[in-house]
Amino acid sequence: MGLDNFRARVMVRALLLVALSLALAWSWENTTWSATPLVLATLIVLCVVDLIRYVEQTARDLTRFLRFVGSNDFSTPPDFSRKGRVFRELQDAYKVLADVFRRLNRQKAANHQYLEAVVEHVGVALVCFDDEGTVAMMNEPARALFAIPHLNSLQTFGRIDARLPDLLRGMGDAERSLFSVKRDDDSLQLVLYATRFELLEKRYKLVSFQNIREELDQREIDSWQKLIRVLTHEIMNSVTPITSLSRLIRETMIDETSPTPVFRALTSQEQGDMLRSLTAIHTRSRGLLDFVEAYRSFAKLPTPTFADFTVLPLLERVHTLMARELEDRKIALTLECDDATLTVRADAGQAEQVLINLLRNAVEALAETPAPAIALRAAKDEQGKVLVQVADNGPGIAAGHLDDIFVPFFTTKRNGTGVGLSVSRQIMQANNGLISVRSAPGEGSVFTLKFS
Repeated sequence: MGLDNFRARVMVRALLLVALSLALAWSWENTTWSATPLVLATLIVLCVVDLIRYVEQTARDLTRFLRFVGSNDFSTPPDFSRKGRVFRELQDAYKVLADVFRRLNRQKAANHQYLEAVVEHVGVALVCFDDEGTVAMMNEPARALFAIPHLNSLQTFGRIDARLPDLLRGMGDAERSLFSVKRDDDSLQLVLYATRFELLEKRYKLVSFQNIREELDQREIDSWQKLIRVLTHEIMNSVTPITSLSRLIRETMIDETSPTPVFRALTSQEQGDMLRSLTAIHTRSRGLLDFVEAYRSFAKLPTPTFADFTVLPLLERVHTLMARELEDRKIALTLECDDATLTVRADAGQAEQVLINLLRNAVEALAETPAPAIALRAAKDEQGKVLVQVADNGPGIAAGHLDDIFVPFFTTKRNGTGVGLSVSRQIMQANNGLISVRSAPGEGSVFTLKFS
């Protein structure tokens, strides 16, 4: 057949089939030849088979076309050029689709290379593994951190530390963990952070490893320097007047001009001066002893006993304990807790101790404030963490002191020890929590306890 149109070819075959069917019917009624109907019936069967084959061939071409699309193989486009205008339009659409897919594949490959470059050059060690424990990705900082070229499974992390596979396997989504590991003669202090995600119906866990050893060492040095500076200041403030007064007493009591020191006869005025000097020495020595005792209490905090407790009763209990003192000083205390079911897991007694300490600090800060007021609040933040705040409308804290108020023995109070806030921070850390402050001169202060 010279026609190249799919529709025309189907119509020709259909007309031929109709003609043969009519001829079969005519010959069956008007002739006595048995061979003619048989030949016509055979031709009809052959025409039907040919029509089915021709249509199915087109279906096979379409199937092959769709398989090309499904397998992203656009190198061998289907040939519909001889099947008419409709199929030529289909072939043109295929070319457009192929161009779009090629562009998307190039973009996907470029994005993949870009992400690989970012992951490899980011300064944080990253390891990704699936639920079966197979390591899917490990970047260059991770290989350098562990000094191992490649780890192919979660179990092989046991070569670094036997505890590490179980730790990685047990970490939940958005969970953070601190881990110490020995590497040769060096010690690594690692902060691990895990994130779970799903990709192509397969679950993965991405864990970042950050070595904070240098930061911890620097923080430790800074803390010791601050501590030594405060200790030196406090001890010098006590020792200097004691040394001066003791020398004055010696000069008053002993005549050192004679070959052998002898006691001098003292006038009543000199006796009074000596008594005042000895009293001052005793007072200052007592203060130094109290300071050392405060240091001992700071260094020996009890281990917390963890239990779940509701926050609102804790706030009400603290309010009751401080009510008399607040009334005597005419300080208004308000409780703000919109959710009576807020629950935290910590040592309730130690949390109460921290709140009382913060309230007493606020009371002292409000000594010269007109219409003094304190707010005790409890709420949840955006991450679902429970926050307890002690806010006052006092004079606030100078910006230069904000970085030092949690340093042991630092104080701006005349008779303060500088231990209270340091102990409070240590208690919160022991209870897996944090304490922070927000303040400005003339705007009051807000101390926040964040429980995990």
